[in-house]
Amino acid sequence: MLIIVSFMILFLSFGLPIILRQSLGSTELIIKTLISILIIGFFIWCWTNTYYVIDKTRLFAIFGPFKFRVEIQDIKKITTDQKTIGWIIKPTLSWNCIVIECGDFKTLAISPENQDTFINTLTDINKEIKIKYSA
Repeated sequence: MLIIVSFMILFLSFGLPIILRQSLGSTELIIKTLISILIIGFFIWCWTNTYYVIDKTRLFAIFGPFKFRVEIQDIKKITTDQKTIGWIIKPTLSWNCIVIECGDFKTLAISPENQDTFINTLTDINKEIKIKYSA
């Protein structure tokens, strides 16, 4: 998705004016180039800096500049095999993810490489976590 959006930004900034035979002034070219570099750089940052860390009491989800912290004892339920479509922000790099529910409307969707090992690690720390396997 990040790659598709990056190409769309480049196309709208540079490809469309070429197709419509519009000339770009030097100021407009510089502004469009800087904006494109910033947005695509942000996407690359999110792509290369997404990871999850479990310590003794907390789960950390890092997604580019965004950092989410969840107390493992606060986790109520984990739902597997969820799709990322339909959510606004998910620190995931996969269409398939797990959704971690921490109580009153607090959820976090993530996509660890090995979901089973990840879930087992969390449930070893908090035995009260309910697991819902979606089909």
